[in-house]
Amino acid sequence: MIRFRVLALMAVVACFCGKAADFTGEWSGNLSVGAVSLKVVFHIDRQGEALTCTMDSPMQKTFGIACTPSVHGDSLLVDIPAVGGAYKGVMNTDGTIAGEFSQMGQSLPLALKRVVKEVEAPKPYLEKEVTVDAGGGISLAGTFSIPKGAGPYPAAVLLTGSGAQDRNETIGDHRPFAVIADSLTRHGIAVLRCDDRGVGGSSIASGYETTEHFAADALAMLNAVKHYEGVDTKGPRFIVTLAAPAVKGKQVMIRQNELVAKVHGFEMPEETRTTMNAVFSAIDTIPHVNALRDRLKQLLADLPAHVRDAELPVFTSAWYRHFIQFDPTDALRALGQNEKIAMLALNGEMDAQVDAEQNLTVIQRLVPQAQIRRMPGLNHMFQPVESWAKSLDIVANPHSFSPKAIAHIITFIHGVK
Repeated sequence: MIRFRVLALMAVVACFCGKAADFTGEWSGNLSVGAVSLKVVFHIDRQGEALTCTMDSPMQKTFGIACTPSVHGDSLLVDIPAVGGAYKGVMNTDGTIAGEFSQMGQSLPLALKRVVKEVEAPKPYLEKEVTVDAGGGISLAGTFSIPKGAGPYPAAVLLTGSGAQDRNETIGDHRPFAVIADSLTRHGIAVLRCDDRGVGGSSIASGYETTEHFAADALAMLNAVKHYEGVDTKGPRFIVTLAAPAVKGKQVMIRQNELVAKVHGFEMPEETRTTMNAVFSAIDTIPHVNALRDRLKQLLADLPAHVRDAELPVFTSAWYRHFIQFDPTDALRALGQNEKIAMLALNGEMDAQVDAEQNLTVIQRLVPQAQIRRMPGLNHMFQPVESWAKSLDIVANPHSFSPKAIAHIITFIHGVK
């Protein structure tokens, strides 16, 4: 499993004499860290004679970090005392900024481009903001889109994967759920998508939620959409999975770590494999958090203290423990015995996070009516990739969610009786 953490960012630019370049606006770039990229965004504005600036790290769900910018000729200096780091940049003749990001004694190139906001063309369907009551004082803010006309139209509820995500499942510049919703609605399918708890306009999360809580939110969304005007209310009649686990979470994570090692071009040492298995077994079997934390400290004793201290809160969190322990076998078997529910299971064959072979094989066995689609050359986010080495670099990938995968979804939904 990979975790991305941006500990600090600060931009510094050398002094340059002459007329100052215009750095106001939104600037975006990708910081390459191994096999992945981290998006960095600077928002620079002018108030009178002074410049203001904030910084975002969208993949870390970190936004609005206060900065203090200054300009000297075609160079920019942005100081971020709260996080500590440096970025040297100079504006090129084409309006981009060439520079270098430094942090904790290390330096990496970071090129920035001005973000140009495009005016969206009018959409050939209706779209409105909605709020879903999930019970227990929890409300989910979302977007409902539906084709124009009386209907009734089939409807799909889009559910995000692991981690707190917004209704568009935004990662870097990519918004796969917005792309899917747009395509489905243009093809006669209504769509509801919501911000997860603690994200966007939805209620604040407690931090102790597990998959069970998010499953309850999903049910609330499903019940809500059936009451929207113009929707076919005879559902639920189908389920589409996108890179969904079909085996116990422990098995998913063990295979994920093996595939990530493959992406980085090396075989996992046997000693590392043994420790990994012991860690996941501990999370799977030790019910009390304090006892689990003590056992993990023993197993991870050889790691640097700062790495171990960063991992322990994740491994002992309510969501992670539930994920490792959860086995979807019974749910899939029950689905396979319900002939009223059609199923389409899609997985990318270059997915290093949820292995296509490991999981689709189980779905095929437990849900006989399921249509199985192994998508060659697609990663976990269903983006086309050239090789395994690039499969994890979602942010820097120029491709969005595969149109072929969306076409499969549209054909499947319209074929449901």
